[in-house]
Amino acid sequence: MLAPLAAVFAHAAHAAAEPAAPAAPASPAAPASPATPAAPAAPAAPAAPATPASPATPAEPAIALYAADGVTPLGTTVLHPGDRIVVQGTGFDPAANTDGLPVPVPPGVPHGTFVTFGAFAPDWRPSGGAPGAARAAARSEVQWILSESALNQVPRFPFDLQRTIRKQWVPLAADGSFTAVLDVAEPAKIPADAVYGVYTYAAAESVNPSQELAAPVRFDPAPGPNTAVAPAADLTWSVAPGFADTVTGTLQGSVSGADGAAVRDKALTFALDDADIDPATGLGTVRYRGVVTASTRFHLGEIALADPWIEFTSAGTWLTALTSTSDTIGSDSMRRIRVARLDTPATPGRTEWSQVSATFEPTLTPLSLQAYAGRAAAPISFRY
Repeated sequence: MLAPLAAVFAHAAHAAAEPAAPAAPASPAAPASPATPAAPAAPAAPAAPATPASPATPAEPAIALYAADGVTPLGTTVLHPGDRIVVQGTGFDPAANTDGLPVPVPPGVPHGTFVTFGAFAPDWRPSGGAPGAARAAARSEVQWILSESALNQVPRFPFDLQRTIRKQWVPLAADGSFTAVLDVAEPAKIPADAVYGVYTYAAAESVNPSQELAAPVRFDPAPGPNTAVAPAADLTWSVAPGFADTVTGTLQGSVSGADGAAVRDKALTFALDDADIDPATGLGTVRYRGVVTASTRFHLGEIALADPWIEFTSAGTWLTALTSTSDTIGSDSMRRIRVARLDTPATPGRTEWSQVSATFEPTLTPLSLQAYAGRAAAPISFRY
């Protein structure tokens, strides 16, 4: 675009210079006329530079898939859990998708676009009325494409809703382009006849048919070279009856583990870190590692439990753990508390317990867990 503009300016300058010669002999007043030809240069200067910005956004959204290096086209490469896909998008209008849910993005502000690896039903498009169950993806791996200007309009008080988006945010440039890095993970519930691939669609229940794109991917759920090895399940606990179902069902959220923790059959598991037990009395502490995060839809609520310990004391046995200091902070701010009292004494020489009954402490925190305070917890099993 710059070359044609330069030609226009050059032509205008040349045209303005030519009339100057004949104007001089006309009369002393003639010099006024050179000023007039100078005017044609003005129209060229105004906003010609503003027009090139709009063609930078292609008419239609499009995505291209690459291997983890971001250079090699993905093509027919077979992927396994833990592999990565680089998605390059173009033509996504930063000002689109202003309808949808009122949180976390306020009404009238562009809601952006979701991009994810998943297993989607043949009829998956929101514009066609397909339900959310038709779009199966690991919730923690769904990324949110949004311009920075739109993100900055998301409230931070009384709740920091920007934080919920930044955890999965992919910046959308002014020209409608983005680059997202997706970790391949198999969804828990896969609809019938689903097709594995990378999908995009308007975020937060906005509807935009032009952004509903699909790029099929060859996927093998068998472990591959990048598949994480499941941590040992040395401590197993379901928190409370129905806890996982409440989070993933009623609250439309997710429960996930990391750094030594996992979620298996709706139970939290943690790997052994170390044990400091007096062999003569059985008193001491057994430490486990890992963090489990439970979040609602869009992470509007997010709590975490990390690094649980079994503490055998002369006054009783407790499960302690790091827990979130508020209901929206996740693992960003945590403190160790007594979570539950276990119905088992210290026993010298014993190294494994199964289905030990437990009672939640009255001072249970954060606030969202207070409903469990003083009530029976799920049984807990542990070993060292």
